[in-house]
Amino acid sequence: MSKKNKILQVSALLMLCTVISKILGFGRELLVAYKFGAGSISDAFVLTNSIPTLIFTSLATAININFIPCYQRIESSGEKSRFTSNLTNISLLIMSAGCLLVELFPRIVLKFFASGLPDETERISVLMLRIVIFSIYPIILAYLYQAYMQANSFYIGTALYGVVTNIVVILFTFISTAEHSFLLSVGTVTAHLLGLGMILFGVRLKAPFRYTPRIDVREEHTRNMVILTIPLLIEDLASSMSLIVDRNLASFLDEGTISGLGYAGTIGNIASSMIATAIMTATFPFFSKLLAGGKKEEFSAEFRKYASALCFLLSPVSVFLIFNANDIVALIFRHGQFSDTAAKVVSESMICYAVGVLPMGMQSYFIRGFYAMQDTKTPVKIKVFALVCNIVLNLLSVKLLRHMGIALSTSFSYVISYFLLLHCLKKHGTENTGRITAECAVSLLLSVIPAVILYFSFGRLIVISSLLVRTLFGGLAFTLMYFGLVMLFRRKQLTVVLDLRKNRS
Repeated sequence: MSKKNKILQVSALLMLCTVISKILGFGRELLVAYKFGAGSISDAFVLTNSIPTLIFTSLATAININFIPCYQRIESSGEKSRFTSNLTNISLLIMSAGCLLVELFPRIVLKFFASGLPDETERISVLMLRIVIFSIYPIILAYLYQAYMQANSFYIGTALYGVVTNIVVILFTFISTAEHSFLLSVGTVTAHLLGLGMILFGVRLKAPFRYTPRIDVREEHTRNMVILTIPLLIEDLASSMSLIVDRNLASFLDEGTISGLGYAGTIGNIASSMIATAIMTATFPFFSKLLAGGKKEEFSAEFRKYASALCFLLSPVSVFLIFNANDIVALIFRHGQFSDTAAKVVSESMICYAVGVLPMGMQSYFIRGFYAMQDTKTPVKIKVFALVCNIVLNLLSVKLLRHMGIALSTSFSYVISYFLLLHCLKKHGTENTGRITAECAVSLLLSVIPAVILYFSFGRLIVISSLLVRTLFGGLAFTLMYFGLVMLFRRKQLTVVLDLRKNRS
């Protein structure tokens, strides 16, 4: 098999499994909403499930990104195994300290993430947290050994990890009840353990790894990796702190607000992250190759071209969510124990989060541009500044707008990051970055036109009683009208999207 075909197959496999994993993850949240509504149990589950992620996934992600370049610089297989073993043991030591801290002081840890919980929600959260914190062991080790497998050109474990874990959590959600809600957390730990087991089985079969029980913090390759990891760790921690602030403020609002914000944010995040990931996966190696070859002008032109394509794909998602939030939430969530009040919180929050769908996706794309230029410091500085802005906006708006203020503050922080990153790209020598903003404005305008037409048509001229038919028909009509306008005024964007596959090689 040629290298080109192998890259295409790997990219297709990873993208397919990512889509399936996202759908299963969303189905898991829908099942929790169906069984428990938006109340103390769902609040506790959403909150405690996010705590290990917020504390340790930043570390896991930084390890995952930096492991491969450090690993590939090592020549002998024995030294590679010692390096991987050393990282494993250091990670286990850090995780054990974290678990001990949570087991000894669960309420103090919980107060840091959500200090205004009602008594019943806090009681359930403490029990869930003491269970789910043990998921940090398989999560961090899975990230580490996924990178190890990728470094050895074996991708199946990486591709299937999210699929396997979400299926297991869904099964445990089915058997959980209000009296045994702790099974939700047991399911999370079990899911990640099984996912890690699958990855380690692949390591045993396909990779030349021998574990050694040693810790050496002064080892050269480990020190180099720590130096590379610090900026990415700070960047991820800034994103985590933003979510911690949101959850803390939400805990002082009505019961169900934490889970309501979580459900609303998930809908926009799925659409944005899937589209942005597709563009970034296809273009990042291409951009890195151009910059390594000193082709800065060509990089600038290609970077703008694909940024324009991303605008073209994300703008209609944002606008459609804003105009159809009530119907989408009613169709997805208004079942089982989910009340009208909870649905109102989710739909209002979704509108506010949808404002940030476009800048959030563009932010991720811009950051990959900085990584291609081997600049990790600039995104860190901007993310920290955006975090401060988010906190200030939260404090100013939450009393008046409540849950909507929290969601809007998050969206506006993405807007701030968008403009700051774009400005810094220009300073780096990326030419004509102002065209990207102009393309975003045009794409938004082309999205708003069909949305407005359909909004008034469905309200006054066309009456469809079935919510499912109305939503599907509206989505199809919106898509056709939008693509029709794009064909008339912005045909190049469509061509770029169709040509994305070429640059994966």
